[in-house]
Amino acid sequence: MKISFSLRRTAVVVGVVAAALSASRPAAAGPAETAFTDAWAKVTSYTTTIVVHETNGKDTQDRTYHYAYLKPHFARIDVVEGPGKGGGAVWTGGDTVRGHQGGFLSGIQLTVSIHDSRAVSLRGDTLLRASFQSVADDLKASSNVTESAGTVEGQAVDVLTAPLASADTEGVTKHVIYLSKTTHLPVQRTTYAGDQAVKNERFTDVNTSANLKESDF
Repeated sequence: MKISFSLRRTAVVVGVVAAALSASRPAAAGPAETAFTDAWAKVTSYTTTIVVHETNGKDTQDRTYHYAYLKPHFARIDVVEGPGKGGGAVWTGGDTVRGHQGGFLSGIQLTVSIHDSRAVSLRGDTLLRASFQSVADDLKASSNVTESAGTVEGQAVDVLTAPLASADTEGVTKHVIYLSKTTHLPVQRTTYAGDQAVKNERFTDVNTSANLKESDF
């Protein structure tokens, strides 16, 4: 089949394609996002306390976790307050986690899928979702990150709003990430489904000098 275009028509088509490519190409990172990327690149391991409030339909869940992360594929999460207190899980790469439930079952060690109902949060988030790497992934997934200034509990922060091009399978449409102006690392992340905040994570006691080793997991 032979296809031919006039010079004018070709120019129009090229212009349309160029515009489409431009629209789909992520914009250059702003200064706050760049500062976070640089700061995160220097972190080898860290620990933090995460206070989480999340909703799923009419259900709500409030938990406090202790979290440890060692690049590139080691993570540990322990429930210190809320439903499942005393439970925890460890990830050392792959698609399984090793862990235990809280309460009288705390002595029973299990190895299950990372997506097992016993190993995820109310909204089905795995322990990897709690990592700062997932914050970096959220920013990369958005082609229209905007930056502004704000405060979280009196602390000056950079506020990065990262909408998704379309809602994901859980209905999430955007993430709002609050970065410390001092460390440039996350102090809070709020996840939205439309106009509703469905998950809020507050990161405190961040220790990037933990010097974690593989044996800690």
